[in-house]
Amino acid sequence: MRLDLSNPSLLAGGIALTLAALVGLELLPARTMDLMEPGAVNGPFLVTADGRQDGVEVRWLDERQRRLSCRYSAPKPFLGCGLTLVLTGSDPTRGRDLSRFDTLEIDLAYEGPSPFVRLAIRNFDPRFASLEDANSARFHSVNLRRRDVGRPVTIELAELTVPEWWMQQYDLAREYNRPGLKNANSLSIDLPFLQLGQTHEMQLRSLVLKGQWVDRDRVYLGILCSWLLGASLVVLRGWSQLRRSHNQQQREIDALTVRTRQLRVEQDQLRRLATIDDLTGVLNRRGLEQSLGDHEEAARGMTLVLLDIDHFKAVNDRHGHDCGDEVLKRVAAVVAANLRGSDVFGRWGGEEFLIACQGTRVHDAARLAEKLRERVQHSDICLAGGARIAVTASFGVALAPPGGSAADALKRADAALYRAKEAGRNRVETDRSLQSDAPTTV
Repeated sequence: MRLDLSNPSLLAGGIALTLAALVGLELLPARTMDLMEPGAVNGPFLVTADGRQDGVEVRWLDERQRRLSCRYSAPKPFLGCGLTLVLTGSDPTRGRDLSRFDTLEIDLAYEGPSPFVRLAIRNFDPRFASLEDANSARFHSVNLRRRDVGRPVTIELAELTVPEWWMQQYDLAREYNRPGLKNANSLSIDLPFLQLGQTHEMQLRSLVLKGQWVDRDRVYLGILCSWLLGASLVVLRGWSQLRRSHNQQQREIDALTVRTRQLRVEQDQLRRLATIDDLTGVLNRRGLEQSLGDHEEAARGMTLVLLDIDHFKAVNDRHGHDCGDEVLKRVAAVVAANLRGSDVFGRWGGEEFLIACQGTRVHDAARLAEKLRERVQHSDICLAGGARIAVTASFGVALAPPGGSAADALKRADAALYRAKEAGRNRVETDRSLQSDAPTTV
């Protein structure tokens, strides 16, 4: 019989079991230990200055009701006032494991001027504690305010901490100072602040430890692990099915991958053909317009340099169109070799080329144009018969500020180029509408 983990009935059964476990955990009665039951512990014993149970300073008013009175009239090194429950049996080194309990419910009555009543538990740790020194058992305590007693109160055992005076007295390694109640050997209730002449009365009515029979965290972890295991099995089954179908589909996927790669190559070729000038190998007008549009949308601002080869028509008429094509390719190569990687360069049309420089410093663009003008002037074209053709170019520079129109900047660059032509060619002119950053003529 094959187990179908994706069956809705199986999923519903798992949910039902999970809910049953959670409800059962809530309804499970608490683990309790009544320390006041006869025979549960040894004691209680009075906490006195000299350890004697028949003293007058600390005495039972009603031992059966665990009611006591304290009054010291003479100074002593230790003014003890309270009671102690011994949690060990015949072996004083083996106490009770209180780590299985979470809370301690105490019903205590107190009358007197002390601001606090202290609850303390000692834990015998054989790594450092000894029977010769009763105080060496690790001390855990919490102080209850006067308004906290007089009625039943629940204390979280996690509230008990190891006081600094005990850490300083024994100066142990840090790991020994951590709270731990796995081997508690005594529980005491006393008054930490006593003065001579004061009268204190105390009665312990009840003292009950409570905890869980089952660790909630372990139950939750078990439920979580069960669901994770089930989910893992479902995923593994699905993976196996996918693995079986993978071999059947692999050929189709490979064929589709090859076809997609071919289409991408063809697409790149078409895109290049659509934006690259066949003759010069630089951007054509469409490619330039796309780049200018990108700059314009980014609103970063740019400087446009428009150049035109001087007397290009005369070159075509005298030497032929093949020579004219060589001039175009030579000029494009010279300009491209002297530009930055961030500059955009292309053939705008005929013998006109356009350069778009990032940034808005017209003076820098004008200097670049002047450098290009000199490079073009010194790049004579050598014909097949050995004859050389002198080539020059005129330049117009204009600014397209951030957020401005590239088309408007082109018109102004074209106007500056026209002035360069009118002024004798082979020169650089900048847009006359500029008020700063560069002179109008270079």
